[in-house]
Formats: sequence, C-alpha cells, structure tokens
Amino acid sequence: MGKKIILFFSCLSLALIMSPLLTNADGSGGVSTEPLASDQKASFFPVSVWYTGGKVRAPMIEKVTPASAATWKKDLEQIKKLGFNTVRCWIEWAYNEKEEGHYDFSALRLLTDLAGEVGLKVICQVYIDSAPEWVGQKYPDSAFVASNDLKIHSQAAPGYCFDHPGVQAKILNFFSEAARAVKGKPAFYGWDLWSEPHIINWSEVYHLGNLNYLQFCYCHSSQARFRQWLEKKYQTIEAVNEAWHRTFKSFSEVEPPRFGTILTYTDYLDWQEFITDKLAEDLALKAQAIKKILPETVVTSHSAIPGLFSQPAWDGTPDDRKMNHSVDYYGVSIYPKHAGALRPWSPFFRAAGIDFARSMAWENNGFYVGELQAGYGVFGLKVSLPVTADDLRDWMWSLVGSGARAINIYAYYPMSSGYEAGGYGLVDLDGRITPRAEAAGKIAGVINRNMDLFLKTQSPPADVALLYNRLAQMAGGQQSFTSEGRPVGYNSLSESLQGLHRAFYEQGIKVDFLDVSDLKEKAKDYRLIILPYPVMISRPYIGELIKYVEDGGTLLSEARAGWLDEKGQAFPTIPGGGLDQIFGCREARLLPVEKIGRMIISQNHPALPYLRSGDELDTVFFEESFEVKDKEAEVLAKSQDGEPLLVLKSHGRGRALVAGSFPGLAYHHFGNKNNRSLFTGLAAWLGIKPDPEIKLSSANALIEAKYLNGPGYRLLFVFNRGGEKVKSQLLMILPWKEASWKDLETGQAVPTGRQDGRTSLELELEPQQVRVFLIEKMGK
Repeated sequence: MGKKIILFFSCLSLALIMSPLLTNADGSGGVSTEPLASDQKASFFPVSVWYTGGKVRAPMIEKVTPASAATWKKDLEQIKKLGFNTVRCWIEWAYNEKEEGHYDFSALRLLTDLAGEVGLKVICQVYIDSAPEWVGQKYPDSAFVASNDLKIHSQAAPGYCFDHPGVQAKILNFFSEAARAVKGKPAFYGWDLWSEPHIINWSEVYHLGNLNYLQFCYCHSSQARFRQWLEKKYQTIEAVNEAWHRTFKSFSEVEPPRFGTILTYTDYLDWQEFITDKLAEDLALKAQAIKKILPETVVTSHSAIPGLFSQPAWDGTPDDRKMNHSVDYYGVSIYPKHAGALRPWSPFFRAAGIDFARSMAWENNGFYVGELQAGYGVFGLKVSLPVTADDLRDWMWSLVGSGARAINIYAYYPMSSGYEAGGYGLVDLDGRITPRAEAAGKIAGVINRNMDLFLKTQSPPADVALLYNRLAQMAGGQQSFTSEGRPVGYNSLSESLQGLHRAFYEQGIKVDFLDVSDLKEKAKDYRLIILPYPVMISRPYIGELIKYVEDGGTLLSEARAGWLDEKGQAFPTIPGGGLDQIFGCREARLLPVEKIGRMIISQNHPALPYLRSGDELDTVFFEESFEVKDKEAEVLAKSQDGEPLLVLKSHGRGRALVAGSFPGLAYHHFGNKNNRSLFTGLAAWLGIKPDPEIKLSSANALIEAKYLNGPGYRLLFVFNRGGEKVKSQLLMILPWKEASWKDLETGQAVPTGRQDGRTSLELELEPQQVRVFLIEKMGK
C-alpha cells in the first residue's frame, strides 16, 4: 500500500534461479521474461475501490459470519450505485493459510459471488509480506538476514525469504490455490500479485543493529542464488576475481558485499543489479503460478512510488522497466497528499511521475494505478490536507489521459486500525457518502459508459526523450558525496530529470522517459534525446547513443558524460567511451560549484533561438570546461572566466551538444527561465512544437492539455493547474478535415473555430477544473 512509504525496504532472496535473467546494466544478454498476454486485457477498464468485505483495513480480512452476505452486499450495491465497475479485494497468506495446506478462501469466494450478483468485477490483491507462524517453524533457516548478520525474527511481517526453496514452493502454491478458489467465477477479473515490491516490506527493521545502513538478504539461500547469478554473468571465478579485485578459489566462497572499500565497488554494482533481476523474476514466478490455473486472467503489480523518485540506495528497490516484463500490466501507487510527505505533490512532480509510469509501460500499452489516494492521509498524529472532490477529478482524469488502463482507489472505508487509523477513506467509517466519493463515482461511470473509446486509444508519440539511466545513481558505490557533502545518489538523477521534464511541461511539449535498455529499439523514434546526470553509463549504451547521432538524431548531454563505466572504472578521456568524438571536445578543467554558478551564452545561434549572447544560465555541482580542437565544433556558452561550457558539433547525419554542468538539475532547484529556454529552444530549432498550442489570458496561468488517439477520434483532456480562473485558447491540427466536438461528461456539443489553418477551442477554466472532450471524425 502506498502508505507504507519508503521506510520499509529491503532483503534478497531465492536459492534456485527458476526464470531467465533480464538485461544487465552493462547492456549484455539475458533473455527477458516474456510479457504475459491476456485476452481480457483489451476488453475491460477497471475503476475500483479497495474493499474486501466489512471495514477492516488491508491486509486484514473479516471473518465470514452468517451476517456477512447481507452486510457486504449492501456495501457492494452502494459501490455499484456510485458508478464503480470493480472492487479490489485482498487475501493474506497469514490469514488464508493459518495451518499448512489448509486454505480458507471463504471470504474471497463470497465477495466474488456477491460482486457478480450486483454487477461488479473483482480484482484480488495478494499479500505474502505477512506470513503464518508455521512457516518459520518448518523452515527455521528461512529468516531474513541483514548485512551485519542480524537475523530478523518475523512478527507476521516481514515474513520469510522467498529465496528459500521451501518457502518459495509454499508461496507459489498459495498463489495457485487462490486461483483455484475463483476458477469458473465470471465476476472474477484479475490479480495484483505484489503490492509495492521490495525485499522486505511492512517492517521498520533498519534501526536494528545500531547501523545507519543495512542491506538484505544475506541468508544462505539468497547468497546461493546470488552466486548462481554471478556464474551466469561471469562464467568463471577468475573473471569475478578480476572484476572484484578478489582471490576466490571457487564460486562457493563468494558472498555479497557488506560495505564499500576504496579499491572497487563492482561487487556493489553486481549486487544491486542482481536485486532488480531477482525482483522481476520473483514477480514472473508468481504470475506463472496464477496463469497455470487461470491462463486468461489479468496479472498485475505496482510500485510504491514512480521509479523516477526512487533509487538503488533504498535497498531492494525494483526496476520498473524490468517489472513490466513480468506481468500484463505494471503500475504505481499515487498518493499526492500522503501524510508522510512534506507537502502535497506539485503539478510538476505529479506529471513527471505519471509520465515515468507511462513511459516504462510502453510495451504493455498502458499501466495500472494500483492505489490512488481516496481521503486525507494519517501517519500517527500527523495528518495531510483534505482530499477534495476536485482533487479526485484532477487525479483520475490526469491518469486516464496519460494512458492508465485501470484506476484502483484506496480505499472505500478509512483505515480501521494502526497508525493510519481514520485516514485514506473514500467514504466515512460509518458509511456516509462524501462529495469526493460521488465525484470519483461519476468519473467511473463516464469511463464505464465509454469503455470502448478508452480501451482503443493510444498515447501519441513524443519527439523528445529524457534518458533514464539507473546506473548513474550508483556512481561511487556505497559512499558517494557531492562537493556539498550531500550523497550523490540522493536523487541527483531524479532531480535532473524532474527539472528537464518541468521545462518541457511548462511549454506544453510532451516528453518520454527512455530507459537505457530500450535505446537500441526506440532511440530512432525521437528527434531529441537528452542525457541527464551522465556520470556513469555502460559502454554498450554509449555505443547506442553514438549510433543515434550518426543516424541523424540530436543529443544533448549534461556534464562528465561517461566519467565511469558499468564497472565503476574511469574512462581515460572525458567525455568517455568515444563521446568526445561526437562532441568534438574533451574535459580540460573540472571545478566544484559551492551552490550556484553561471554559464554565459557566448553567441547568437540558431540552436538557441530563445537565448542571446550574454544571457546567463545557472550551473550546479560542477563546472566542466572543455578543450575544443575539432574545427567543426562550436562554443555556444562559456564560464565566467571565459572557458568553454557548451559545445555543439555535427557528427554523421546528426548533432551533439554537451553542457559542462547540470542545467536540468539547476532548473529544478533554482528555476532560472534561461535554463528552460536552453532545452525548449533546442526543441524549437528541431521543429518540435507544443501540441496543442495554448494561448493564455494570464502570464502566470498554467494550463495542461493532453490527448489520446483512437481510430477516427481523439480524447482531449484540459486542466487548469493554477490557482486563478483563466481564459485560454487551444490551437491544434487534427488529422481530419471535419470533426465534431462534445463534452464527454455532459454530452453537450462544443463550438470550435478556425485560426491559422488550425482548429481553435476557447475555454474559461476555474482553478483545478478539468474538461474532457470527444473529437470525432466526420465524413469519409
């Protein structure tokens, strides 16, 4: 659940590698787990509330009594009346298999039958993070073990290590038995196999052992699995010794790293890569356990937060791109007003997170919102701002307009117990219907009545890609600090990406986040790729970027591109791996920036249409000046003492630019509009324009417009993200000569005009107002 937040991470598992390895950080081989196709994927759009019968909070389950059917059915009828088409129930290993081999799925069966009677579908969330006591008694060697050899005694949570062969077999059998319990029930639709995957969940164990940094799992089963992973990667123990600077005689001697050293951190990089491979493989195993009983059922899972905001230093964090390979749909929890956050999510933060989830799910043609916040947050005595009806309208349409294929609202009733008691409910605990419940239900109704329209849409392609290179967060291994003393891994990559995304978002230009593992297949789809925070990047991916430029693409890189490779070893020249050849320069000087520095535009240039000579951009962390010897390379900006800081060079059929700092990161922190103009001006130079173009009555207004394309129609979503009423004009080019417009929620026709050969739509929007339009082709 999204409310567990990011405090409760970590531990590794599995003794036998039972599914194929995924692509490694070095770009090498590995057969990806095949996405699991399902006929049901394209036929239904779930809009659900979390409800499992009664008022107990997840993962607890109310015992079935003679009164349960009537009470639960009354709730289900109300959920249906509000407009929802699905309920999302849950099962828990600790409750449903209290004795080994004795399964009690009576609540799941009853709820599914009742849901069918009132016309609702059912999605089931499976929890194995809390385990029955007999597991530890049967397998005393299955407890999680920390990097300091501390054994974690389960208190229902965190359960036991999935890497243990006996535990793994019991867990997978539990999944299969659950599938058998609903087999043949027409109301049952699908599964979420893993809520917010991590090695350890629901257990605040990181203060144990008086250490600031614990890793998991170091049990004998996890270590055995890691050794097998290493053997697949390196083939020989001699190759491991060379990479790790060790003297092992056999793989049986190898253990995962427990701390960093000054010599090398290749062992740490391998450990982190293993963790992400393992999590994806574990998810695939769970999917297979369900699919062998119900081949056509939909299987899903979801992360705690968009992966853009997480990092490997939070031990046990999944790689969203890899997880997408293992299920029909992978997704995310969205809690914009979580009680654990310092403030509500800004429109920029939320938009970046949603776009990241969408981008990582491109192969699955959509993503699932596993949890969407229903009510105000509670964390002990800390409470968030209220969640309003306008919030839910904004959040739900934002997700649907980004290509979500399911919205699961957490939860129907507020939490009944625990440190979140009273929070996160759509209705009150006594059942009183709230305005936000009615608002969410109305949107669910609109989706249900127009389901075919939504299911046949696709998000339009973007011309700009922001490269997501997870490896960059691991530069320096376990001890990574900036010149300011702040850990480098502390979201520096994320903040660069957020700054870049915001720059384009503010100007209405759509961008994708492109995972480095997809460069070979997808780089050609983009006219501009931006490489943020590129301090550590694998050699094969550098090769793909060079090919992209040679084939006609435009690449902009931030500072110290290719400083380190996938082993953590320094390239002899920076930019490294051959990037110096496409940029036409090499690093000449590197200076730390105490807080904020300056990059000064040195000439008027077509590549910088929104900047003029003398304009100043902010720099941060480093200023890397360049030695420029290539006669074709042009210096576009300099440091305050006149050294080259921004260089452009044509290479092959494309162009490459390198900036000697982190202008995206600086824009995230300081908001200098000249930094934004660097990025959006470069897009304009390449002919990339906002779609639609938005003209505003106020310079301070922020209107977002996004659309989905269907066969012969378009769904347009328009949001007022600002705090004031605003008049706006949208100008867009449609693929048809004539089209009809209507408000999808009201059904009323919408008048439009023509201007400069484009369709013109004039709107007046209240703060936080959302409008959704159906645009349909007319004639042949």
